[in-house]
Amino acid sequence: MAVPPDLATLPKAEVHVHLEGTVRPATLEELCARTGLSVPRSFTDLPSFVEVYSCAWATMTTPGDYARLVREYCEDAARAGVRYAELELTTTGRPYDCLAEAVEAAARQRDVVVRFVTGNARDLPLEIAWMMLEAARGVPEVVAIGLGGPEEGFPPEPFAALFAEARRRGLHAAPHAGEAAGPASIRGALDALGAERIQHGVRSVEDLDLLAEIVERRIPLAVCPTSNLRLGVVRSLDEHPLRRLWDAGAVVSVNTDDPGFFGSDLLTEYAIAGRLLVLDRRGYARLAANAVDGSFAPEAVKAELHDAIHDWARRGD
Repeated sequence: MAVPPDLATLPKAEVHVHLEGTVRPATLEELCARTGLSVPRSFTDLPSFVEVYSCAWATMTTPGDYARLVREYCEDAARAGVRYAELELTTTGRPYDCLAEAVEAAARQRDVVVRFVTGNARDLPLEIAWMMLEAARGVPEVVAIGLGGPEEGFPPEPFAALFAEARRRGLHAAPHAGEAAGPASIRGALDALGAERIQHGVRSVEDLDLLAEIVERRIPLAVCPTSNLRLGVVRSLDEHPLRRLWDAGAVVSVNTDDPGFFGSDLLTEYAIAGRLLVLDRRGYARLAANAVDGSFAPEAVKAELHDAIHDWARRGD
């Protein structure tokens, strides 16, 4: 089926996107020139991409850099219809409160509500993750704790106490799992970390009992098709597990992950999903509703978005 010409007006939530990974190529060039650092541009898999990402992260040295990333993400996201976003922030202590003004401006100027997820790295010392959690204490814009980086050799279990403390402080749990590693990584995220949403989770299709549990418990899966292709998780989009997850009844959404590096945007991800899932107008609305359901937005925000999505779907009647 054809992509609806007004797809950009479908109200959307994005729940799997890394703030540093949203950097526009032109912005990254400016940051490199200012810092004198260079960033390689080629990658073929997750390990090589982590190297590129780390080099880019090193150019982002001031609170103003992060405020700019928020502002530019919201400008780009608003054009794709994003109304609510949870941005994962890879920081080892840079203050979140410096972003409050950028978040307020996003809501006022772009009608985009922005919240943050702490982006802990599996392969960094655990004490850094504890520092990040402490840096987020009392920051209302931080709604969840995350866990990313290489899955192989870095299981989730050592982070169990960290996630338990974050939960005690009122934060939700949204770790990465089931991207570069299989079902055992997802099982660990659920059991050891109390995951309320899985970032990726596509390899749950390798364990049908696990997938059935995810469906029964309505654990959202925040999937990123272009990212999976660019990092070699799938050999082609036609082989992507998205259709199997959808047909199984999973609460699956599509997201950009690191659009500044993957050359994608949320409209592209929706178009990919539309082709793979053969979506009609109500199917696109269901996909958008899944992202809202998989978010940690307040219930009032969710209700408003669901109403707007329903109105969009009815325009085709």
